[in-house]
Amino acid sequence: MQRSRSSVAVEIGWLLVFLAIFAAIAWALLRWLVPHHFNDRIAVMMAAIFAGLAMIAIRARFSPRPPRR
Repeated sequence: MQRSRSSVAVEIGWLLVFLAIFAAIAWALLRWLVPHHFNDRIAVMMAAIFAGLAMIAIRARFSPRPPRR
């Protein structure tokens, strides 16, 4: 299977998307869960897990696929 090559700019773009998703989820969890139930470190860890899962789904959906043979 041949791997597609992506430019550094595309990878930096994906990194920025991940950081935006992570920041949004971390902000939401720290705002609503920490005061009631969780430690802030647990909320940040949960935000990282959710952001990683979201990134896998988003990248699988929007990454170009090589043509089928």
